[in-house]
Amino acid sequence: MQLARQIEPDTDTVTLATISWHSSRGLPPPAFIASLSPSRITAAEALQNSSLCFLDCADKAAIAQVVRLLEICGNGIYLVAVTGAVTAEFQAELFDAGVDDLLMDDGSAQLLRCLLRAKRHLTLLQAHQKTLDALQDKLDAWQDGLDHLPTPIYLKDVGGRYLGCNTAFSHFVGTERDRVIGQTLADFLPLDVAEAHRESDLEVMRRGGVIRVETDVCVPDTGVRHVMLHKACVASPEGGLRGIAGVLIDITERKELEARLTAAAERDPLTNAYNRRKFFQVAGSAIETAKEGEQSFAVAVIDIDHFKSINDELGHGEGDLTLCSIVDTLRAHEAEGVLVARAGGEEFFAFFSGENAAQAEDILERMRTDIARYCAVAAGMGTAGTISIGLANFDPLQETIDHALRRADLALYRAKRDGRNRLCRAD
Repeated sequence: MQLARQIEPDTDTVTLATISWHSSRGLPPPAFIASLSPSRITAAEALQNSSLCFLDCADKAAIAQVVRLLEICGNGIYLVAVTGAVTAEFQAELFDAGVDDLLMDDGSAQLLRCLLRAKRHLTLLQAHQKTLDALQDKLDAWQDGLDHLPTPIYLKDVGGRYLGCNTAFSHFVGTERDRVIGQTLADFLPLDVAEAHRESDLEVMRRGGVIRVETDVCVPDTGVRHVMLHKACVASPEGGLRGIAGVLIDITERKELEARLTAAAERDPLTNAYNRRKFFQVAGSAIETAKEGEQSFAVAVIDIDHFKSINDELGHGEGDLTLCSIVDTLRAHEAEGVLVARAGGEEFFAFFSGENAAQAEDILERMRTDIARYCAVAAGMGTAGTISIGLANFDPLQETIDHALRRADLALYRAKRDGRNRLCRAD
């Protein structure tokens, strides 16, 4: 009798059921079964290719045989226990062991009913398998699409174990995708990092919705990267919480560009010193955040002596080298509470706060001495490349930083008038 077992994809061809007979005692099939021309299988492992198996179950020793066959073949085989007349207790034991049907006599009517039940079972199994195959095709299509994306994507359960991910995420954690599933982040990253991400997971589960976090991560292939991590709660069909979906977007290049743009907005492109705009920003912030009683500040205006002579006599290339050398020397004296910025041309501003405000004159004198020693050059008008300095202490409760800079600028003119390469205090 022909029994439909499975339908091949994209075809209407019906695969015939393979009927077999198996006896651990080596007995041949009874005559009423032999009429079906079953395959006589002696090795249990060979039954994996059968869809319907008549099994010799004459006594209770067959119970262990049923269990072993199901371990080998799984649920893909339909087992019919051929028993003859046995007790109801033994029948129950056979069903508990896993057989699908019983054949107790050689009546053709009972055999027909048994075959019809087998056909119905295999037809349902075929339909079920077809549904599973269709779902698997859809899942494979989604997985294939996700695997083609360079962005790491993952899904976790509420306990933090991974339910799924794409290839980019498996590369991110440094292992194969199959080894990611069922694991937690603590299995791949240092414990403190994993715990921080776990706290973030718990937070999004408490709040719901989506959170975005920027963080640095160490990727096995490319080292430290800056990522934007998006996390969202995933609801179950029943309305509960299934877990968390996450996406890691690599924003390293964007952050590097932002840093370059910030530097371009804050620093002089030639000398890499802070520019005038940044000077007033930092100084203003320091004044605003100064604690009560710490209202003593100082500013200085610094000018390079005879800088035009260096450019005119030695060329602008030499002038740029001298300018950069002077800036490096000035910045070598920068510390907490000391800021040097290029105000424009060959002029610089210096800002002193905290304890350094009281020591501003000593710090500036060390700057002047070092520059005279290491940066000065000979020019037609004499020594060039030294610096003249005007210094003004001020209390922001009494005057603005702009007014203090004007007083320092007047002191600078006195230093120039009195011979250059010197410091003068403002009145």
